[in-house]
Amino acid sequence: MNNNGVHFMMPTIFDDSGKIDLDSMINITKFAKESGCVGLVLLGVMGEAHRLSEDERNFLIKEISKSAKDLSLILTVGVSAESGYLVSRYSETASNAGAEQVMVAPPIMKKPNEKVLFRYYEEVNNSINDNTKIVIQDLPDQSGVHMSPEFMVHLDKSLEKVNSIKLEDPPTPSKISKIVKIKSNDLKIFGGLGGLFFLEELLRGASGTMTGFAFTEILVQIYDLYNSKKTDDAKKLFYEWLPLIRYENTVGISLSIRKEILKRRNITKYSNVRYPSPSMDEDDKKELEFILKDYL
Repeated sequence: MNNNGVHFMMPTIFDDSGKIDLDSMINITKFAKESGCVGLVLLGVMGEAHRLSEDERNFLIKEISKSAKDLSLILTVGVSAESGYLVSRYSETASNAGAEQVMVAPPIMKKPNEKVLFRYYEEVNNSINDNTKIVIQDLPDQSGVHMSPEFMVHLDKSLEKVNSIKLEDPPTPSKISKIVKIKSNDLKIFGGLGGLFFLEELLRGASGTMTGFAFTEILVQIYDLYNSKKTDDAKKLFYEWLPLIRYENTVGISLSIRKEILKRRNITKYSNVRYPSPSMDEDDKKELEFILKDYL
C-alpha cells in the first residue's frame, strides 16, 4: 500500500439536534477526493471520537468505509482507547469493516511504562487483519506519554503490522530527523498539527501529512510541488496560506474554526461541536470572516 501524500482528518458533523449529519460526512469524503488526497482519517481527536457513543462510532466506520472504497481512498480509523481491551475491540471492528489502517495513540498514563505501552500496541497488532496496518500516533499533548524515536522504531521492527508514524510532538521537524536516522526504509512518517510545519516536515523526510486543514487542496498542491522538485514554489504557496493555517490552529477553538470554514465553503451544512468542546463566539466569526477575505 502506497500511502504517501495528504490524508484528510475528518471532523464529525452534527446537525442542530446534535445527531450525526451523514450527508455532510459523505460530502467531506468527496471533497477529499476532489482535492487530491490519498486517504481519509476518521475518528481522530479532531473528529470528537471521545464524544461519540460506540453505536455512533460503528455507524460512521461502516458508512465512511463504503464511501472511501467507492472513491479509492485509503481509510484510517482512530482506535485509541484507555485500555488494552477497548483498543483491541475498536481495532478489530475497524479492520473487519475494511479500514486499511488504524491509528493508535498511547492511553493516558501517569507513569508511562514502555513495557506496558508495548503490550498495548501488540494487542492492536494481534487484533487486526493482515491487510490492516498500524499508524502510531505520537500525541503527548493529549496522552501525556512521550515516545522516543528509539521506542517507536522498536515497535515497527517488532510488530509486523506497523507501517507509519503520525508525528505530533513539536518540534516535529527535529524529531523526524532523529527517526529518519534509525528507521527502516519502509516506515513512513506523517505530520499533523493542522499543517503548521508541513513544509519543514517534508524537508526533513516526511511522507506527507494527516491533518484536517479546511483548504486541504492547498496542502496537496504543496506536496505535489515539493515532490516535483519545485521547492521554492512549494515554499511560496505554503507561506501564502500560513496566516490561515496559523489561525485555524487557535488553541481551544481550532475545531470550531475548521468546521465553520467547511460550512462557509458549502462542503458541510453545519459547524456544531459537541459540548463541552468550545465554540466560536460572534467576535471570533467576524475575525475569521476578515481573514478569509484573502482566501475566498
